[in-house]
Amino acid sequence: MGGSDVLGVDTGALHAAASALRGCASALEEQSRRVGTHGLADNVAGRNYGRQGLALHHGFERIASCLHNWGTAAGVTADVFERAATEYARLDQQNAAAVTGAGR
Repeated sequence: MGGSDVLGVDTGALHAAASALRGCASALEEQSRRVGTHGLADNVAGRNYGRQGLALHHGFERIASCLHNWGTAAGVTADVFERAATEYARLDQQNAAAVTGAGR
């Protein structure tokens, strides 16, 4: 059976994942703003077809909301990854110090 003799958490990978998620969150928020300010309802779409134009406008609002929520979730997940990596590192240092102190 293959595997590793080390049980641990790759805090560097957690920090990298958090950074990648922050980039995704930023892109999603930007797209949410762009979709949310499309301006179609104020221009051409639905001018002669009120009900359909309103439906199109509401569809863009829903898409913008979903993108915003997705971006928020990605940002919050990045925060959790960062906190977890920091806490794992702190606990590892604390436990290493305790083990070193016990051997004296």
